Amino acid sequence: MALSWQQARALALTAELADAPLELERHRIEGAVVETTRSYPGYYSGNRFILDERATAANLGAWMARYREWFSWRRGEYPTLFSWYEPHANATSIGLNGVDVHVMYAAEGEIPVRHIAPGLGHLIAFSRESHWQQLVGLELTAYPYGEAFTRWRASSFRALTDAGRGAYHGIVNEDGRLLCAVGSYYRENVARFAGVITSPERRGRGLASALVTDVLSRMRRRANTQVIVAESGSQAAALYESLGFTPFCYNHSLQIEPPGTL
Repeated sequence: MALSWQQARALALTAELADAPLELERHRIEGAVVETTRSYPGYYSGNRFILDERATAANLGAWMARYREWFSWRRGEYPTLFSWYEPHANATSIGLNGVDVHVMYAAEGEIPVRHIAPGLGHLIAFSRESHWQQLVGLELTAYPYGEAFTRWRASSFRALTDAGRGAYHGIVNEDGRLLCAVGSYYRENVARFAGVITSPERRGRGLASALVTDVLSRMRRRANTQVIVAESGSQAAALYESLGFTPFCYNHSLQIEPPGTL
């Protein structure tokens, strides 16, 4: 499936809404899309400008002024965050450092279905409080986000699940211990994977590959296109490409810390 640049950007924007908190608001201003999540003002991806074009040294000051005006309701200790899409990897502005993220897709029928092999564990759809509690514990072993945000984000995924917008699946052992987990949520005819994570001692055994491809077959019942993201150059990006996901654009994020925090 060949995408024009306009189609690619539209697909990426739709996919980002698929697993966004239900309360996230998106507004259009000249030159950017603004996202706000008022219940968690420190939410990295939920309080930002998604620029139509890349930030540059020449226009950054003007964008920062507009950002401060729009987010005047936030306290000053929160960083300023801009992101934008590029058709090519590492197409960033000279003098601006940030993070590049692969945005990859799989169209219907492009990735072979693989099911979880005997001995790896068995598949569950989250349905109990213990499943969500275990997800929080698993994420705390892998990400430096802190407990407060991790619990808030898990509650956000749970709300999406309860609203019928998708589900969280996991692989558990015989004792019900969560070994690997992934969310899958929908927007229009697009599905997005969220939070692919494996227990540290079980990595390298094919759990994530098995879970992603198994859940992928379930997602096809609701959406023709599945999207997954990973930081450029990461093991996760290499894994998803090996499964058959195709990079179609790149998201660049620029976070500017408030004065006095560096």
